[in-house]
Amino acid sequence: MMFVGTPFAGIATGSQWLPAGVAMVGQLLPPGAAGTLVRSAAYFGGAGGGTSLVVLSAWALAGLILWFVGPRLRRTTTPDTGTPVEAA
Repeated sequence: MMFVGTPFAGIATGSQWLPAGVAMVGQLLPPGAAGTLVRSAAYFGGAGGGTSLVVLSAWALAGLILWFVGPRLRRTTTPDTGTPVEAA
């Protein structure tokens, strides 16, 4: 995410200066959404930051879901507690 998201974010200049497909992907990743949200809050009083806030909230929600679901998906092998079989 960092190797793709950071160059595609357009933080230094804005996503408008990037090709359309690259800008769209960059704004859907956390670095691009965070840069747009900070820019909109710092220079424009928060105007235009709603979409970025939704994207960052979705990433945070996905992370929390994975955090709670992940440990439950682990495969655990339980030792067999049956009677041992003697070798013949």
